[in-house]
Amino acid sequence: MTRMIGAEVMLDEKKWNRLRILAEREGKTMADFLRGLIEEYLKERDRLDAERFLDVLAELRQIRERNAARWGVYEGDLISDVREERMRQMEDVCSQWSYKHCSGAG
Repeated sequence: MTRMIGAEVMLDEKKWNRLRILAEREGKTMADFLRGLIEEYLKERDRLDAERFLDVLAELRQIRERNAARWGVYEGDLISDVREERMRQMEDVCSQWSYKHCSGAG
């Protein structure tokens, strides 16, 4: 069984009485009734979070499709291509620096 931790909740009398009546109608103790309400709430929050996550994924998919239609899809290896370009840039800088400082130019 799951370890239970006690919690005190302060409610105004009207809410307390409404909850007590609902618990009695369901034949539950107030503690069991409140635990059930909390469990239902958490399940609904999880469902809404999952729904929102799926909505965001669908929105991202639409953005990707629009971008692909507008700009096309890059077929190369982007990381490798960027790395190679950076290496060429670094070699150019090094060769220019070397020329200026080692050849007496400048």
